[in-house]
Order: sequence, then structure tokens, then C-alpha cells
Amino acid sequence: MNAPVTTLLDDADLARADAYALLAHLLFSPPQAAVLDTLRQSQREAGGDEVSAAWNALCAAVSDEQTIADEYAALFVSVGKPEVSLYASWYLTGFMMEKPLALLRDDLMQLGLARQAGQQDPEDHMAGELEVMRHLIMRADAVWQQCFFQQHLQPWYGDFCAALGAAEAGVFYRAVARFMQTFLDMERDYFRLQAADGGVK
Repeated sequence: MNAPVTTLLDDADLARADAYALLAHLLFSPPQAAVLDTLRQSQREAGGDEVSAAWNALCAAVSDEQTIADEYAALFVSVGKPEVSLYASWYLTGFMMEKPLALLRDDLMQLGLARQAGQQDPEDHMAGELEVMRHLIMRADAVWQQCFFQQHLQPWYGDFCAALGAAEAGVFYRAVARFMQTFLDMERDYFRLQAADGGVK
């Protein structure tokens, strides 16, 4: 990968970073009450775009903290195989701790990023990859944003969102899946346009 391209952040980039941060928070652990309260109050004016509709559906799906914590546990926490896996290797190979994780670790090393001390989850956890994208946006690293998204998120986020949206235990997280799919599809299309235009300038 090439050296980073540094630009000033505009409102659109800050909004993108916020979306990645929110999704990472919702998928890393049961969301805190303050986050849920903010979502309840954050519906947008009705508009024709899919992202606004998905966002409003997410805000409308918020229930109480304990109900959502129970839903999180039912979906993602299990002594065996959870209803929905949060790891890229599972979707890309059918197994945990496979080649996608090794490739991700190589790129994280190039970026100077590492798993936090005491964190047991492999780096290909969906929340971890979303957090890397937030970090790259805040770092104004346009080249790595495109490369990281296309190599590490694009190959599996659609399958993850489909699994989450179809999960029987999902209510709030079905709305999370819809917003995530819509937002990441928008990101995918943006990066495709960048690639078709000869890459990030």
C-alpha cells in the first residue's frame, strides 16, 4: 500500500467516523444507556434516501438497556456456536482463526495498530474492523481507508448483515443490521468510484 494521503476532515468525514464508531460500539458489547438515549433522540427528518430511513428505523427500535443487553447475549454470546458470529474468518472460510485473520494482522502491523492489552477477541471481530475504519478516517488516511475497506470489510459485511437481520433473537439488532448494510453499501459504492477514477488522489 502507498503512503497515506492526508487531508482536512470535513463534516461528511466526521459523520462517517461517527457511524463507524456507533456500529463498533453496538457490536462490541451491549450498548450503554447513554448511547441508547442519544439514539432515541436522533431521528432525522423524513427524507427519500435509504440511509436516513435506516437510521430512523434504528432509532425507533431502541428499547430499554436490559432488553437490548439480553438480545445481545442471545445473538452473540454462547458456550458453543452463537446464533450470529462476529468474526470475519467464519464468514470467509467457515472456521475461526484462519487466513483472513493473518492477513488482517499483517495490515494492522503496517498501520502500527495492535489489540489492546487484556482483549481476548481476535482482531477480525466486526467491531474491531469498524473501529479501524473510524481510526483511519480520523487520521485522514484516504489511501488506507479504501484499501482496508475493500480488503477486510467488503468481502464479508454483507453476509454478516444478512445473518444478523435474519436472526430469530434479533429485534433491535435487526435494525442495526439494516442501517449497517445501508451505510456500508454507500461506503462500498464510494470506494468503487474512487477506484474507477484512478484511486485516491
